[in-house]
Amino acid sequence: MQTDRGTTVSTSSKKRQQQPFSRVAPLLRAALLLGTGGGFALATVLTLTAAFAISIGPWWSATAQAHGHLQLYGWAGLFVLGVAFHFLPRLRGAPLAAPRLVPWIPGTLVLGLLLRALSQPLFAATGAPIWPLLLVASGVLECAAFVGAALLLPITAIQGPPMSTHPALKGILPFIVGAFGMLALASVVNLINMIVATTTAGQVPGPIDDLNVTLGLFGYLVPMALAISAQSLPMYAGLEAFPRRILWPLAGIDFTGLVLTIFGSQLALFSRILTGIGMLLIGLVLLAFTIVFIRIMSIRGSLPRKVAQLAPSPEAAAQTYKKKISGERNAYGPFVVLVASAYLWAILAAALLIVDGLTLLFVGAPFFALDAIRHSLAIGFITLLICGIAPRMLPGFSGKKIASPALVSATLLRVGSILLAPLLIAINVAGVSLYAILFGISGPIGLALVICLTVNLWPAL
Repeated sequence: MQTDRGTTVSTSSKKRQQQPFSRVAPLLRAALLLGTGGGFALATVLTLTAAFAISIGPWWSATAQAHGHLQLYGWAGLFVLGVAFHFLPRLRGAPLAAPRLVPWIPGTLVLGLLLRALSQPLFAATGAPIWPLLLVASGVLECAAFVGAALLLPITAIQGPPMSTHPALKGILPFIVGAFGMLALASVVNLINMIVATTTAGQVPGPIDDLNVTLGLFGYLVPMALAISAQSLPMYAGLEAFPRRILWPLAGIDFTGLVLTIFGSQLALFSRILTGIGMLLIGLVLLAFTIVFIRIMSIRGSLPRKVAQLAPSPEAAAQTYKKKISGERNAYGPFVVLVASAYLWAILAAALLIVDGLTLLFVGAPFFALDAIRHSLAIGFITLLICGIAPRMLPGFSGKKIASPALVSATLLRVGSILLAPLLIAINVAGVSLYAILFGISGPIGLALVICLTVNLWPAL
């Protein structure tokens, strides 16, 4: 009987054993390489050709679409997926389902994304019959990878203990479920887009390309960023806990706004009203979320209230806390400053969304270009959030060290260059707008940023 009981306990323990970080590290490596050699490299080509007025033909628009897709679903999307595969099973208290399938996901996805980056511009430029076949193949591969990834997490979730025993996951659950549902839907939409692009010389028509971008950015990346921030940032940055009671209402409003925006962008009837209300709701959620986070981060350095209440000696606990904050800065660089700058960009995006929502409702047209909102979120919020939290989080996952905390400081240089752009719009030197020059070098600066991040994170992977 003792042997049977021991065997049972051993078997149960083995079933509960979490997968090591090395299982998901290839996803993060692939994301970093796709950023350096794919999305940001294409951005460099696009910005330099536009700045120097090099002949722009159909290939440029096709390359711009491929670049945006690689940034959303390759660089940022795959990075977030890798973090989720390691982080969420532990939050659920259940091992990741079908771990042997995990290596196939980045392999399939990377192949699909590389085919997209290669075939879409070349099809637009040459019209050779091989490229539309590869375009469709890229859509099939991406769909298989993302649908498979989206299924692994719910399969993992149903194997765990009762949800009531894991309130931390329960708080962010609607964001997670909604995000992965939108990711699976986006992959199906992308497959349809690739089929359509074979009939339109490699160009995805605007409305359905916008749909795919909306699903990837507002449906997947932003909700995942908010969920991971709410759960992880207080722990890794030594902050007060995020108020859990507001997470479900915020998620409900956010996804309601997303659905309205999607229907408004695809339907002629009530398009302006649906899109306006949708953008307004998304903007308000993002603004509320970021205001709470900025308030929490503004008191960093003071001992969290609950810790002070429970500590036998609050003075000693405060000294220990300050030493911990100082030690983290020495080990990981100014990662909190990068996170704060990311949320400042989120506030900007929220303001643009709210203004555009209101002007759509009451004037009939948006005031700001949609691309300004997308770049504020994708490059300002998501990218800077990754640059800030990854050097702190990944060493905790792997037990290894980043290359240098000084490289975290180096990423702040890019933030300054972006903030200068609005000031230089009207300035001309030798007949050339400084804004055009800054736009031209923004691609190389972004590429330098992701190379810096890759070099810094690689030893921790």
